[in-house]
Amino acid sequence: MDISSLSQSNASEDVSRSVGIYGISSTSVAADTEFSNSDNDDAPKEDVDDDTSSFVSNDSARNRSSLDQVKSLEDASQTADNGGRGLTMASVTGTSDNMLTETRPVKETMDVNGFGVFSSQVESVSHIFKRHPDMAIGFRPKNQQIRRAYMGALLSLIKMLCQSPEKLSEDDLSNADDTLVDLIDAGFMLDWLKTKLDEVSQKKKIEQGSGARIQTMEEQLQKLKRLFLDLESQLQKEKVEALVARAPLSFNDVVC
Repeated sequence: MDISSLSQSNASEDVSRSVGIYGISSTSVAADTEFSNSDNDDAPKEDVDDDTSSFVSNDSARNRSSLDQVKSLEDASQTADNGGRGLTMASVTGTSDNMLTETRPVKETMDVNGFGVFSSQVESVSHIFKRHPDMAIGFRPKNQQIRRAYMGALLSLIKMLCQSPEKLSEDDLSNADDTLVDLIDAGFMLDWLKTKLDEVSQKKKIEQGSGARIQTMEEQLQKLKRLFLDLESQLQKEKVEALVARAPLSFNDVVC
């Protein structure tokens, strides 16, 4: 084996090991995810509380960055598979060192439609494929860790869309849109999810507009209430004065 072949082999091994560790880390949020679907009684159920909502919202930017790193490693892996042109050991290990600061214990995975997912994700992933069986027909990555990372990103995106639009920021929705583009670019067929993201984005715009209008109306209402109280007070004074004016003079009042 020549030096070039040895470098290519080592590079591929480092990429696989790096992505493998990342795949476990990147889906730590989605590993505990079960999203709700009110349209179907057999959909996975999930109790979403304020702490979870805040966590998902604050974590969206980090998930966006993590998916970018998965894409970089995926590109590196493909380069190695294609002969190693333009790939160096320094570039692969450097990316790995910058991306990972610690490793986590390997969790047991199960195969769902060709995706090795964690046991806590099986119900959610199975439900997605039940509703959209052709979703991953064109999905290109073959590395199982990369596939798991992309599926984790998909689950996290779905979980985010299950939050109230009031709890989502503009950055959350922008990151969600970028993530959806990356998932589609990888080969997922997600027209149904794009429709839902557009729906949530529209609800966010309505919620923001309604919030401003509600505040304006409340301020106007307070002014009207104060005006009403003033008018009511003036009315009572007028009634008293009118009552006094209607009272007839007594004999003593006239001859005094």
